[in-house]
Amino acid sequence: MFIIAGIMLLSTGCVKDWLELEPKAEVSVDVLLETPEGFTIALNGIYANLSTSTLYGGELTHGFVDVLARCYDLKNTQYDQLKTYDYVSAGMEQRINGIWSLAYTTIANCNGLLEEMNKKAPGFFKEQERAKLEGELLAIRGLLHFDLLRLYAPAPVVQDAAAIPYYTTLTHVPMPEKRTSEVLQLIIADLTRSKELQKTYDTRTEAKNDFLKYRFRFGTDQTYFGTGKRGFRMGYYATTALLARVALYANNNQLAHASAMEVINDKTVGNEPTVGFTASTVIDVGAYDRLLSEDLIFALYRKRYESEFNHVTFLLPNTNQIFGSDLNSDYRKKCYLTANGRQLLKFDTTQDREGEITAAIPMFRLSELYHIAAETQYDSDPGGAMALLNTLRTKRGCTAPLPSVPDKSAFLDAIINDARREFVGEGKLFFLYKRLNKTILDETNGNQTLTDKFVLPITER
Repeated sequence: MFIIAGIMLLSTGCVKDWLELEPKAEVSVDVLLETPEGFTIALNGIYANLSTSTLYGGELTHGFVDVLARCYDLKNTQYDQLKTYDYVSAGMEQRINGIWSLAYTTIANCNGLLEEMNKKAPGFFKEQERAKLEGELLAIRGLLHFDLLRLYAPAPVVQDAAAIPYYTTLTHVPMPEKRTSEVLQLIIADLTRSKELQKTYDTRTEAKNDFLKYRFRFGTDQTYFGTGKRGFRMGYYATTALLARVALYANNNQLAHASAMEVINDKTVGNEPTVGFTASTVIDVGAYDRLLSEDLIFALYRKRYESEFNHVTFLLPNTNQIFGSDLNSDYRKKCYLTANGRQLLKFDTTQDREGEITAAIPMFRLSELYHIAAETQYDSDPGGAMALLNTLRTKRGCTAPLPSVPDKSAFLDAIINDARREFVGEGKLFFLYKRLNKTILDETNGNQTLTDKFVLPITER
Protein backbone atom coordinates (compact mmCIF):
# COMPACT_ATOMS: atom_id res chain seq x y z
CA MET A 1 0.00 0.00 0.00
CA PHE A 2 1.38 3.36 -0.98
CA ILE A 3 0.95 6.22 1.47
CA ILE A 4 0.58 9.80 0.38
CA ALA A 5 2.34 12.27 2.62
CA GLY A 6 0.32 15.13 1.14
CA ILE A 7 0.44 16.12 -2.51
CA MET A 8 -0.89 19.50 -1.49
CA LEU A 9 -1.30 21.37 1.74
CA LEU A 10 -4.45 23.43 2.15
CA SER A 11 -2.76 25.70 4.67
CA THR A 12 -0.05 26.76 2.26
CA GLY A 13 -1.78 26.28 -1.06
CA CYS A 14 1.42 24.98 -2.67
CA VAL A 15 2.26 21.61 -4.13
CA LYS A 16 4.71 19.74 -1.90
CA ASP A 17 7.90 18.61 -3.57
CA TRP A 18 7.85 15.07 -2.21
CA LEU A 19 5.58 12.11 -1.81
CA GLU A 20 6.42 9.37 0.64
CA LEU A 21 5.84 6.16 -1.27
CA GLU A 22 7.29 3.78 1.28
CA PRO A 23 9.56 4.28 4.28
CA LYS A 24 12.66 6.26 3.27
CA ALA A 25 11.61 6.36 -0.38
CA GLU A 26 10.60 9.70 -1.88
CA VAL A 27 10.00 11.06 -5.34
CA SER A 28 9.08 14.51 -6.56
CA VAL A 29 5.48 15.11 -7.58
CA ASP A 30 6.57 16.18 -11.07
CA VAL A 31 8.39 12.88 -11.55
CA LEU A 32 5.61 10.81 -10.03
CA LEU A 33 2.93 12.29 -12.26
CA GLU A 34 4.87 11.80 -15.49
CA THR A 35 2.93 8.58 -16.09
CA PRO A 36 -0.66 7.43 -15.56
CA GLU A 37 0.70 4.89 -13.08
CA GLY A 38 1.95 7.77 -10.95
CA PHE A 39 -1.60 9.08 -10.69
CA THR A 40 -2.73 5.69 -9.42
CA ILE A 41 -0.06 5.84 -6.71
CA ALA A 42 -1.29 9.29 -5.67
CA LEU A 43 -4.91 8.10 -5.69
CA ASN A 44 -3.92 5.13 -3.52
CA GLY A 45 -2.45 7.63 -1.10
CA ILE A 46 -5.77 9.48 -0.90
CA TYR A 47 -7.57 6.23 -0.09
CA ALA A 48 -4.90 5.55 2.54
CA ASN A 49 -5.69 8.93 4.12
CA LEU A 50 -9.37 7.96 4.28
CA SER A 51 -8.53 4.71 6.08
CA THR A 52 -6.42 6.29 8.84
CA SER A 53 -7.64 6.14 12.43
CA THR A 54 -8.36 9.88 12.36
CA LEU A 55 -10.97 9.37 9.62
CA TYR A 56 -12.79 6.19 8.58
CA GLY A 57 -10.27 3.77 10.05
CA GLY A 58 -11.39 4.78 13.53
CA GLU A 59 -13.04 8.01 14.60
CA LEU A 60 -15.67 8.19 11.82
CA THR A 61 -16.67 4.52 12.08
CA HIS A 62 -16.40 2.46 15.27
CA GLY A 63 -14.72 5.20 17.31
CA PHE A 64 -15.75 8.77 18.03
CA VAL A 65 -19.09 8.91 16.21
CA ASP A 66 -20.32 5.52 17.46
CA VAL A 67 -19.39 6.58 20.99
CA LEU A 68 -21.52 9.71 20.46
CA ALA A 69 -24.37 7.43 19.35
CA ARG A 70 -24.05 5.55 22.67
CA CYS A 71 -23.41 2.25 20.94
CA TYR A 72 -21.11 1.08 23.74
CA ASP A 73 -21.00 0.59 27.48
CA LEU A 74 -17.61 2.18 28.11
CA LYS A 75 -15.66 2.16 31.34
CA ASN A 76 -12.20 3.66 31.90
CA THR A 77 -11.52 4.43 28.25
CA GLN A 78 -10.20 7.43 26.36
CA TYR A 79 -13.78 8.23 25.32
CA ASP A 80 -15.42 8.26 28.77
CA GLN A 81 -16.00 12.03 28.88
CA LEU A 82 -18.15 11.78 25.75
CA LYS A 83 -20.88 10.29 27.93
CA THR A 84 -21.55 13.91 28.89
CA TYR A 85 -20.69 15.18 25.40
CA ASP A 86 -17.66 17.01 26.73
CA TYR A 87 -15.89 18.07 23.56
CA VAL A 88 -13.07 20.13 25.07
CA SER A 89 -11.31 18.14 27.80
CA ALA A 90 -8.89 15.21 27.88
CA GLY A 91 -7.80 15.46 24.25
CA MET A 92 -11.27 15.60 22.68
CA GLU A 93 -10.63 19.02 21.18
CA GLN A 94 -7.50 17.65 19.53
CA ARG A 95 -9.45 14.71 18.08
CA ILE A 96 -12.16 16.99 16.73
CA ASN A 97 -9.66 19.38 15.15
CA GLY A 98 -7.71 16.42 13.76
CA ILE A 99 -10.74 15.14 11.85
CA TRP A 100 -11.34 18.61 10.38
CA SER A 101 -7.70 19.09 9.41
CA LEU A 102 -7.08 15.71 7.78
CA ALA A 103 -10.40 15.78 5.93
CA TYR A 104 -9.63 19.16 4.37
CA THR A 105 -6.04 18.15 3.61
CA THR A 106 -7.38 15.11 1.77
CA ILE A 107 -9.86 17.31 -0.11
CA ALA A 108 -6.88 19.45 -1.13
CA ASN A 109 -5.14 16.28 -2.34
CA CYS A 110 -8.17 15.52 -4.51
CA ASN A 111 -8.29 19.03 -5.94
CA GLY A 112 -4.56 19.09 -6.62
CA LEU A 113 -4.65 15.76 -8.42
CA LEU A 114 -7.63 16.90 -10.49
CA GLU A 115 -5.72 20.01 -11.51
CA GLU A 116 -2.63 17.98 -12.43
CA MET A 117 -4.82 15.59 -14.42
CA ASN A 118 -6.30 18.48 -16.40
CA LYS A 119 -2.81 19.67 -17.39
CA LYS A 120 -2.10 16.45 -19.28
CA ALA A 121 -2.35 16.39 -23.04
CA PRO A 122 -5.01 14.34 -24.83
CA GLY A 123 -3.89 10.73 -25.07
CA PHE A 124 -1.89 10.78 -21.82
CA PHE A 125 -4.64 8.72 -20.18
CA LYS A 126 -6.74 6.03 -21.74
CA GLU A 127 -10.36 7.13 -21.84
CA GLN A 128 -11.39 4.73 -19.06
CA GLU A 129 -8.44 5.72 -16.86
CA ARG A 130 -9.26 9.41 -17.01
CA ALA A 131 -12.99 8.94 -16.47
CA LYS A 132 -12.56 6.70 -13.45
CA LEU A 133 -9.77 8.81 -11.95
CA GLU A 134 -11.79 12.02 -12.19
CA GLY A 135 -14.98 10.28 -11.08
CA GLU A 136 -13.40 8.76 -7.99
CA LEU A 137 -11.72 12.03 -6.98
CA LEU A 138 -14.99 13.96 -7.28
CA ALA A 139 -16.82 11.31 -5.25
CA ILE A 140 -14.18 11.35 -2.50
CA ARG A 141 -14.31 15.14 -2.42
CA GLY A 142 -18.07 14.96 -2.02
CA LEU A 143 -17.85 12.27 0.67
CA LEU A 144 -15.47 14.30 2.83
CA HIS A 145 -17.36 17.56 2.49
CA PHE A 146 -20.56 15.72 3.40
CA ASP A 147 -19.20 14.23 6.59
CA LEU A 148 -17.61 17.54 7.58
CA LEU A 149 -21.03 19.12 7.10
CA ARG A 150 -22.74 16.41 9.15
CA LEU A 151 -20.24 16.81 11.99
CA TYR A 152 -19.69 20.56 12.21
CA ALA A 153 -23.04 22.11 11.21
CA PRO A 154 -26.64 21.72 12.36
CA ALA A 155 -28.82 19.25 10.47
CA PRO A 156 -31.12 20.83 7.88
CA VAL A 157 -34.15 19.88 9.95
CA VAL A 158 -32.84 22.25 12.65
CA GLN A 159 -31.28 25.15 10.75
CA ASP A 160 -30.01 26.13 7.31
CA ALA A 161 -27.12 28.28 8.45
CA ALA A 162 -23.56 29.11 7.45
CA ALA A 163 -21.83 25.77 7.76
CA ILE A 164 -18.47 24.90 6.17
CA PRO A 165 -16.35 26.02 3.21
CA TYR A 166 -16.49 23.96 0.02
CA TYR A 167 -13.22 23.68 -1.86
CA THR A 168 -13.20 22.84 -5.57
CA THR A 169 -9.71 24.17 -6.30
CA LEU A 170 -6.33 24.02 -4.60
CA THR A 171 -5.82 27.37 -2.90
CA HIS A 172 -4.23 28.92 0.15
CA VAL A 173 -7.05 31.48 0.35
CA PRO A 174 -9.62 30.54 3.01
CA MET A 175 -13.02 30.07 1.40
CA PRO A 176 -16.16 31.51 3.01
CA GLU A 177 -18.56 29.25 4.83
CA LYS A 178 -21.55 28.31 2.72
CA ARG A 179 -25.03 27.57 3.97
CA THR A 180 -25.91 23.93 4.52
CA SER A 181 -28.28 23.91 1.55
CA GLU A 182 -25.57 25.34 -0.73
CA VAL A 183 -23.00 22.78 0.42
CA LEU A 184 -25.45 19.95 -0.21
CA GLN A 185 -26.12 21.15 -3.76
CA LEU A 186 -22.37 21.32 -4.46
CA ILE A 187 -21.95 17.76 -3.15
CA ILE A 188 -24.85 16.54 -5.28
CA ALA A 189 -23.29 18.22 -8.33
CA ASP A 190 -19.93 16.50 -7.70
CA LEU A 191 -21.59 13.11 -7.24
CA THR A 192 -23.81 13.53 -10.30
CA ARG A 193 -20.77 14.34 -12.41
CA SER A 194 -18.90 11.37 -10.92
CA LYS A 195 -21.74 9.05 -11.90
CA GLU A 196 -21.78 10.43 -15.44
CA LEU A 197 -18.06 9.81 -15.82
CA GLN A 198 -18.07 6.26 -14.45
CA LYS A 199 -21.39 4.87 -15.64
CA THR A 200 -20.24 3.69 -19.04
CA TYR A 201 -17.41 1.64 -17.57
CA ASP A 202 -18.90 0.34 -14.30
CA THR A 203 -22.28 -0.73 -15.70
CA ARG A 204 -21.13 -2.71 -18.73
CA THR A 205 -22.05 -6.40 -18.76
CA GLU A 206 -18.61 -7.64 -17.74
CA ALA A 207 -18.20 -4.88 -15.16
CA LYS A 208 -21.49 -5.82 -13.47
CA ASN A 209 -20.57 -9.48 -13.44
CA ASP A 210 -17.21 -8.67 -11.88
CA PHE A 211 -18.77 -6.34 -9.33
CA LEU A 212 -20.99 -9.22 -8.26
CA LYS A 213 -18.18 -11.77 -8.08
CA TYR A 214 -14.90 -9.91 -7.67
CA ARG A 215 -15.51 -6.52 -6.10
CA PHE A 216 -13.16 -7.29 -3.19
CA ARG A 217 -10.66 -9.42 -5.08
CA PHE A 218 -9.21 -9.72 -8.56
CA GLY A 219 -10.86 -11.72 -11.30
CA THR A 220 -9.49 -11.93 -14.80
CA ASP A 221 -9.02 -8.14 -15.07
CA GLN A 222 -6.21 -7.15 -12.70
CA THR A 223 -5.48 -3.67 -14.06
CA TYR A 224 -5.80 -0.70 -11.71
CA PHE A 225 -8.76 0.87 -13.51
CA GLY A 226 -10.21 -2.47 -14.53
CA THR A 227 -13.27 -4.30 -13.22
CA GLY A 228 -11.68 -6.14 -10.28
CA LYS A 229 -11.72 -4.87 -6.69
CA ARG A 230 -14.13 -2.04 -7.49
CA GLY A 231 -15.67 -2.52 -4.05
CA PHE A 232 -12.56 -0.83 -2.63
CA ARG A 233 -13.07 2.22 -4.85
CA MET A 234 -15.56 5.08 -5.09
CA GLY A 235 -16.96 3.76 -8.35
CA TYR A 236 -20.40 4.12 -9.88
CA TYR A 237 -22.36 2.05 -7.37
CA ALA A 238 -20.61 3.55 -4.32
CA THR A 239 -21.23 7.04 -5.68
CA THR A 240 -24.89 6.25 -6.29
CA ALA A 241 -25.22 4.99 -2.71
CA LEU A 242 -23.59 8.16 -1.40
CA LEU A 243 -25.88 10.27 -3.57
CA ALA A 244 -28.89 8.57 -1.98
CA ARG A 245 -27.49 9.35 1.48
CA VAL A 246 -26.77 13.00 0.63
CA ALA A 247 -30.12 13.57 -1.08
CA LEU A 248 -31.95 12.19 1.97
CA TYR A 249 -30.04 14.62 4.21
CA ALA A 250 -30.98 17.43 1.81
CA ASN A 251 -34.65 16.38 2.04
CA ASN A 252 -34.66 15.65 -1.69
CA ASN A 253 -36.72 12.50 -1.26
CA GLN A 254 -37.27 11.96 -4.97
CA LEU A 255 -33.54 11.84 -5.74
CA ALA A 256 -32.80 9.80 -2.61
CA HIS A 257 -35.44 7.20 -3.47
CA ALA A 258 -34.42 6.98 -7.13
CA SER A 259 -30.75 6.56 -6.26
CA ALA A 260 -31.43 3.91 -3.62
CA MET A 261 -33.77 1.93 -5.87
CA GLU A 262 -31.30 2.11 -8.77
CA VAL A 263 -28.83 0.02 -6.81
CA ILE A 264 -31.46 -2.21 -5.18
CA ASN A 265 -32.96 -3.10 -8.57
CA ASP A 266 -29.72 -3.36 -10.55
CA LYS A 267 -29.25 -6.76 -12.22
CA THR A 268 -26.53 -8.55 -14.12
CA VAL A 269 -27.13 -10.01 -17.56
CA GLY A 270 -28.02 -13.27 -15.79
CA ASN A 271 -30.75 -11.43 -13.85
CA GLU A 272 -28.87 -11.75 -10.57
CA PRO A 273 -28.82 -8.73 -8.24
CA THR A 274 -25.57 -6.87 -8.81
CA VAL A 275 -25.45 -6.42 -5.03
CA GLY A 276 -27.31 -8.89 -2.80
CA PHE A 277 -27.39 -10.27 0.72
CA THR A 278 -25.70 -13.26 2.32
CA ALA A 279 -28.04 -16.17 1.67
CA SER A 280 -29.79 -17.92 4.54
CA THR A 281 -28.43 -21.26 3.30
CA VAL A 282 -24.90 -19.93 3.75
CA ILE A 283 -25.59 -18.57 7.23
CA ASP A 284 -27.41 -21.71 8.38
CA VAL A 285 -24.34 -23.87 7.74
CA GLY A 286 -21.93 -21.32 9.27
CA ALA A 287 -20.20 -20.47 6.00
CA TYR A 288 -20.74 -16.71 6.22
CA ASP A 289 -17.97 -14.17 6.75
CA ARG A 290 -18.13 -12.03 9.86
CA LEU A 291 -19.03 -8.84 7.98
CA LEU A 292 -21.88 -10.41 5.96
CA SER A 293 -19.97 -8.74 3.17
CA GLU A 294 -22.16 -9.72 0.21
CA ASP A 295 -24.17 -6.51 0.68
CA LEU A 296 -21.12 -4.24 1.04
CA ILE A 297 -21.05 -1.79 -1.85
CA PHE A 298 -17.90 0.05 -0.81
CA ALA A 299 -15.26 -0.60 1.82
CA LEU A 300 -11.92 0.99 2.57
CA TYR A 301 -8.84 -1.18 2.94
CA ARG A 302 -6.58 -0.98 5.98
CA LYS A 303 -4.37 -3.92 6.76
CA ARG A 304 -4.43 -3.62 10.56
CA TYR A 305 -7.98 -2.35 10.95
CA GLU A 306 -9.61 -5.56 12.16
CA SER A 307 -6.79 -6.56 14.50
CA GLU A 308 -6.82 -3.11 16.11
CA PHE A 309 -10.52 -3.18 17.00
CA ASN A 310 -10.88 -3.94 20.71
CA HIS A 311 -14.12 -5.86 21.13
CA VAL A 312 -13.50 -6.18 24.86
CA THR A 313 -13.33 -2.41 25.38
CA PHE A 314 -16.25 -1.58 23.11
CA LEU A 315 -18.90 -3.58 24.98
CA LEU A 316 -22.46 -3.47 23.70
CA PRO A 317 -25.48 -2.58 25.85
CA ASN A 318 -29.21 -3.05 25.27
CA THR A 319 -28.91 -6.06 22.95
CA ASN A 320 -32.04 -7.78 24.21
CA GLN A 321 -34.03 -4.57 23.98
CA ILE A 322 -32.78 -3.74 20.49
CA PHE A 323 -33.46 -7.19 19.00
CA GLY A 324 -36.65 -7.86 20.96
CA SER A 325 -38.65 -10.80 19.63
CA ASP A 326 -36.08 -11.25 16.82
CA LEU A 327 -33.27 -12.05 19.26
CA ASN A 328 -33.03 -15.71 18.25
CA SER A 329 -33.73 -15.30 14.54
CA ASP A 330 -32.01 -12.12 13.34
CA TYR A 331 -28.78 -13.06 11.55
CA ARG A 332 -27.16 -9.83 12.72
CA LYS A 333 -27.32 -11.04 16.31
CA LYS A 334 -25.89 -14.44 15.32
CA CYS A 335 -23.18 -13.17 12.98
CA TYR A 336 -22.14 -9.83 14.45
CA LEU A 337 -22.28 -10.46 18.21
CA THR A 338 -21.23 -12.93 20.87
CA ALA A 339 -23.92 -15.25 22.27
CA ASN A 340 -24.53 -12.93 25.22
CA GLY A 341 -24.74 -9.89 22.91
CA ARG A 342 -22.01 -7.98 24.73
CA GLN A 343 -19.17 -8.08 22.22
CA LEU A 344 -19.01 -7.10 18.56
CA LEU A 345 -17.34 -9.74 16.36
CA LYS A 346 -17.59 -7.99 13.00
CA PHE A 347 -13.90 -7.15 13.10
CA ASP A 348 -12.58 -10.06 15.17
CA THR A 349 -10.14 -12.01 13.01
CA THR A 350 -9.83 -14.76 15.65
CA GLN A 351 -13.31 -15.93 14.68
CA ASP A 352 -11.85 -17.47 11.50
CA ARG A 353 -14.65 -16.10 9.35
CA GLU A 354 -12.78 -13.78 7.02
CA GLY A 355 -14.06 -15.39 3.81
CA GLU A 356 -12.58 -13.57 0.82
CA ILE A 357 -12.68 -10.12 2.40
CA THR A 358 -10.21 -9.03 5.06
CA ALA A 359 -8.93 -5.70 6.40
CA ALA A 360 -12.14 -4.02 5.27
CA ILE A 361 -13.79 -0.91 6.72
CA PRO A 362 -17.51 -1.01 5.79
CA MET A 363 -18.63 2.27 4.21
CA PHE A 364 -21.83 1.60 2.23
CA ARG A 365 -24.22 -1.34 2.50
CA LEU A 366 -27.26 -2.33 0.48
CA SER A 367 -29.20 -2.44 3.75
CA GLU A 368 -28.82 1.33 4.15
CA LEU A 369 -30.36 1.83 0.72
CA TYR A 370 -33.38 -0.22 1.83
CA HIS A 371 -33.73 2.13 4.81
CA ILE A 372 -33.49 5.18 2.54
CA ALA A 373 -35.94 3.80 0.00
CA ALA A 374 -38.42 2.85 2.70
CA GLU A 375 -38.24 6.21 4.48
CA THR A 376 -38.65 8.23 1.29
CA GLN A 377 -41.55 6.09 0.09
CA TYR A 378 -43.56 6.27 3.30
CA ASP A 379 -45.36 9.57 2.64
CA SER A 380 -46.79 8.40 -0.70
CA ASP A 381 -47.04 4.67 -0.04
CA PRO A 382 -46.86 3.55 3.61
CA GLY A 383 -47.62 -0.06 2.71
CA GLY A 384 -44.87 -0.18 0.12
CA ALA A 385 -42.43 1.41 2.56
CA MET A 386 -43.24 -1.22 5.18
CA ALA A 387 -42.82 -3.94 2.55
CA LEU A 388 -39.30 -2.67 1.77
CA LEU A 389 -38.33 -2.68 5.44
CA ASN A 390 -39.80 -6.15 5.93
CA THR A 391 -37.93 -7.40 2.84
CA LEU A 392 -34.68 -6.29 4.46
CA ARG A 393 -35.66 -7.89 7.76
CA THR A 394 -36.45 -11.17 5.99
CA LYS A 395 -33.06 -11.07 4.25
CA ARG A 396 -31.53 -10.71 7.72
CA GLY A 397 -33.40 -13.72 9.09
CA CYS A 398 -36.32 -12.10 10.93
CA THR A 399 -39.24 -14.50 10.68
CA ALA A 400 -42.08 -12.22 11.78
CA PRO A 401 -42.95 -9.13 9.71
CA LEU A 402 -43.29 -5.84 11.51
CA PRO A 403 -46.89 -4.94 12.30
CA SER A 404 -48.43 -1.83 10.81
CA VAL A 405 -47.51 1.43 12.51
CA PRO A 406 -49.79 4.41 13.22
CA ASP A 407 -47.66 7.16 11.65
CA LYS A 408 -44.34 8.13 10.12
CA SER A 409 -42.73 8.85 13.48
CA ALA A 410 -43.31 5.26 14.54
CA PHE A 411 -42.02 4.05 11.17
CA LEU A 412 -38.83 6.05 11.62
CA ASP A 413 -38.42 4.48 15.05
CA ALA A 414 -38.60 1.07 13.35
CA ILE A 415 -35.85 2.11 10.91
CA ILE A 416 -33.70 3.39 13.77
CA ASN A 417 -34.14 0.09 15.60
CA ASP A 418 -33.09 -1.84 12.48
CA ALA A 419 -30.11 0.46 12.04
CA ARG A 420 -29.00 -0.24 15.61
CA ARG A 421 -28.80 -3.92 14.66
CA GLU A 422 -27.19 -3.35 11.28
CA PHE A 423 -24.60 -0.62 11.65
CA VAL A 424 -23.01 -0.89 15.09
CA GLY A 425 -19.28 -0.33 14.63
CA GLU A 426 -19.78 1.37 11.25
CA GLY A 427 -20.37 5.02 12.20
CA LYS A 428 -23.90 5.47 10.83
CA LEU A 429 -26.08 5.86 13.92
CA PHE A 430 -24.98 9.26 15.21
CA PHE A 431 -25.73 10.79 11.82
CA LEU A 432 -29.11 9.06 11.66
CA TYR A 433 -30.13 10.45 15.05
CA LYS A 434 -28.84 13.88 14.09
CA ARG A 435 -30.61 14.03 10.72
CA LEU A 436 -33.94 13.23 12.37
CA ASN A 437 -33.14 15.24 15.53
CA LYS A 438 -34.11 12.18 17.59
CA THR A 439 -33.21 11.29 21.15
CA ILE A 440 -30.45 8.70 21.50
CA LEU A 441 -30.91 5.40 23.35
CA ASP A 442 -28.04 5.25 25.84
CA GLU A 443 -26.37 2.37 27.63
CA THR A 444 -28.73 2.64 30.62
CA ASN A 445 -31.84 2.26 28.41
CA GLY A 446 -32.44 5.98 28.87
CA ASN A 447 -32.75 8.65 26.20
CA GLN A 448 -30.28 11.45 25.56
CA THR A 449 -31.51 14.69 23.99
CA LEU A 450 -28.53 16.31 22.28
CA THR A 451 -29.92 19.42 20.52
CA ASP A 452 -26.83 21.67 20.16
CA LYS A 453 -24.51 18.79 21.15
CA PHE A 454 -25.14 17.26 17.73
CA VAL A 455 -22.75 19.95 16.37
CA LEU A 456 -19.03 19.57 17.02
CA PRO A 457 -17.03 22.70 17.80
CA ILE A 458 -14.01 23.52 15.67
CA THR A 459 -11.30 25.81 16.95
CA GLU A 460 -8.66 25.36 14.22
CA ARG A 461 -9.96 26.38 10.82
